[in-house]
Amino acid sequence: MDLSKLISLQRIDKQLIALEITKGDLPEIVQQLEGRLVSCTNRLSNSKSELEEAKKTGRANENEIDELYEKLMKYQEQSYSVKTNKEYDAITIEIETIENRIEENEKKKADLIHLVKENRETVGELEKQVTELEEEFSQKQLELKEKLSQTESEELRLTKERELVTEQIEKRLLNNYNRIRNGTNGIALSEVTNYTCDECFATIPAQTAVEVRMKNRIILCEACGRILVPRETLEAQPALT
Repeated sequence: MDLSKLISLQRIDKQLIALEITKGDLPEIVQQLEGRLVSCTNRLSNSKSELEEAKKTGRANENEIDELYEKLMKYQEQSYSVKTNKEYDAITIEIETIENRIEENEKKKADLIHLVKENRETVGELEKQVTELEEEFSQKQLELKEKLSQTESEELRLTKERELVTEQIEKRLLNNYNRIRNGTNGIALSEVTNYTCDECFATIPAQTAVEVRMKNRIILCEACGRILVPRETLEAQPALT
């Protein structure tokens, strides 16, 4: 079996891996920052809504307190002009009821003032976090863009070259290559040097090494599962034959 196309494919994939390495962890950092920024922005939006709701409730509570004080004054004035004990008792009950409601609303007012203060502090802190995250995200995104611009043309060239090579490889063989590659950090082929697998350093039996040099069939390393190829084949093989 001719392994030349697989060898060419491995050479291209190694170059693509090298390009990814040059980007470092910037793609992951940018993605993480974007997620944190979205999360923090959502929390800020929710906190602002809670702040506005607390302020709205506070205004309604103050209006109710004002109305209750007006009613209280009205009943207190009426109490001076009552003529019977029954009328006096009725007004007294009304006054006590309003005073209790005022007391409850005053406590509620204090709680709402505290809640508004807490929400303002939360909003302020989240606004600060959003600003910092936006700046960091923008900076890392720019760094990544610069990295991508440096590798874009080479990556595009290699990707097109890879497509040309894969079109020339039998589908079953290509599927095996990709399956192995996905499970071995992108490296599906390994050279045999001095009866040793270059990737996992397992010992290769002498007869197996001879069969590898013949390149008549697919032979896998029993230790790491990679496709074994003769020494120096990976570097010597041209991209397209």
